[in-house]
Amino acid sequence: MTDAQQKECLAVLLKADIFSAAGEMELASVLLDFSELRSFKKDEIIYSPQNPEKCIGVLIKGEARVTKDYVTMSVLHPGQQFGTVVLYHKTDYFVNTILAKTDCKVLFVKKEGVDRLLAHNRRFAVAYISYLSKRIYFLNEKIEAYTAPNAESKLLHYLKSVCDANGVVSGISITELSRQINVSRASLYRALDTLSASGKLRHDGKKIILL
Repeated sequence: MTDAQQKECLAVLLKADIFSAAGEMELASVLLDFSELRSFKKDEIIYSPQNPEKCIGVLIKGEARVTKDYVTMSVLHPGQQFGTVVLYHKTDYFVNTILAKTDCKVLFVKKEGVDRLLAHNRRFAVAYISYLSKRIYFLNEKIEAYTAPNAESKLLHYLKSVCDANGVVSGISITELSRQINVSRASLYRALDTLSASGKLRHDGKKIILL
């Protein structure tokens, strides 16, 4: 990794959910000894159950989709990570597939690097536990989305889980959206009209904005 790449990664890690709890010197050491920066083209598989390596991936640039059986579970933005929940699980495979939604740069931090941070930095350990707790709530929201009583509720739950920081979901077609929340296209159109009329979202082609 070049000095410029290391600076780029360090800048993102210092704002990331878990790694921001570690010190700059510690992160620089982990970058040097236990990490690798890789680039991916749009629609390329970043990580999948076929990857045997135990690591945490941190999105440095671009956007990526977390999918399970072709259903998009969430969308990752710079500073967000994957692999955290299963890093210390006894299974030797990853449960989801990460796909590049745009051209991406991803930093892969090896388990040994995370081991070092957990052993020597209490703030990092607390941040790691806090993140795992948040994931439990996230998964509960997913369950609520799939068991919601109507198309409007399913749609809102799903959009909240995949929107960006500005509440925008872009680049998704009606066909894909209906498949993601498991409702018919007709029901989806009605749900969009109802939610638009109530002022909860604005729909413009392949862009949906939560209000």
